[in-house]
Amino acid sequence: MVRCFAFCLLLVGLLSPSAAHNKSLSFSDWFWDGRDLHVSFTAPARDVTLLPEVLTSQGLAQALTLHVEKHMRLQQANSRCRLTRAFESAPAHSDYVRVTARYGCFDESTPIEIHNHAFFNLARSHVHFARLSLHENPELEGTEILFTTTQRMHRIAPNANGMIASSMTFGENFSSHFWLGVEHIVTGFDHLAFVFCLLLIGGTRKQTLLLITGFTLGHSITLALAVLGIVSTNSQAVEALIGFSIAVVAAERILVRNHLMPVTGMVAAACFFALSLVFTVMDGGFGLGLWAGLTLFCLAYGQSATSQKEALKLAPLMTLAFGLIHGFGFAGLLSDIGLPPDNVASALIGFNIGIEIGQLLVFVPLVVLGPYLLEELPTPPIKWADIAALILTVFGVFLFVSRALA
Repeated sequence: MVRCFAFCLLLVGLLSPSAAHNKSLSFSDWFWDGRDLHVSFTAPARDVTLLPEVLTSQGLAQALTLHVEKHMRLQQANSRCRLTRAFESAPAHSDYVRVTARYGCFDESTPIEIHNHAFFNLARSHVHFARLSLHENPELEGTEILFTTTQRMHRIAPNANGMIASSMTFGENFSSHFWLGVEHIVTGFDHLAFVFCLLLIGGTRKQTLLLITGFTLGHSITLALAVLGIVSTNSQAVEALIGFSIAVVAAERILVRNHLMPVTGMVAAACFFALSLVFTVMDGGFGLGLWAGLTLFCLAYGQSATSQKEALKLAPLMTLAFGLIHGFGFAGLLSDIGLPPDNVASALIGFNIGIEIGQLLVFVPLVVLGPYLLEELPTPPIKWADIAALILTVFGVFLFVSRALA
């Protein structure tokens, strides 16, 4: 068990730092003169070509104009600000498209809500940087705010320092990220597959609840560490290891009962060793550290889980270790969409709780109905649980291979 624990930590620790993602970005500059808000909206030409408005427009500038007019809304005290000068093309740097406009608002002392939905329905990871100023000269100091898929509204108002400030509450950020967490776990087929694997190996409901607790603890730890920037990972390796975790846990049900874990562990270790040599020659794939970790893990786990009794003892530890990996996967989503810099705590807490609630929505019915669906159907010759385990094993192997070679 000590050897297995060491190699679980090795497996997680060998995830190397990742390269930066190529995000979809857009930018805007806002000048508020008291009554009117002057806006300049800029986006990469390659992103503008993906807009549906391109099909009915005479150029990229017109497509961006139609899209922003449709998906940008300003309101003040529940009254919509008027577009007093329609969006029109303006000079921009090479490979960028820029349009400008002016909104008219009725009260210089009342906060304005900027609702920005441009590009977010096309790219979930889109990020929009906005710079707000009370000065007409864009070179002077201004306030920068960030629009993401979970924070598409900012409430702005002048402050005592002559700057424009954004005032989003803890509850507003918490709510938006909470629903993102629920959506991510409910629609995340790989995470749901792993939860179902826990049902297969859990045995009793009490054991299954213990496993899901370990999984929850694991992914909560690494989600927080990754989002706060304390640790960084290779996103490709994380996604591949999520597939590996599904295959390992699903296959365990059949292999342990037939005393095949030691042999399978050695075969898997030999395969990973061979792959490490192939990818070293090809100068691609993961680093040698990760391949070495997978090789040692398979050897250690195969020799440790030699019986159902030993496998059940190791299961909580294994679930915790794989939970750490899944937590990095959850953090990858938050990294892609960005976090509100002034409300990281509310976003992180909301997202994590959303994941747990979404997990319960799926997991509780499985725990209650799973034994009846898998074992108590009136067809005893058919081992439904073994069929499910086989399907999930193949699915996990497919995810690992496809993501490792991506």
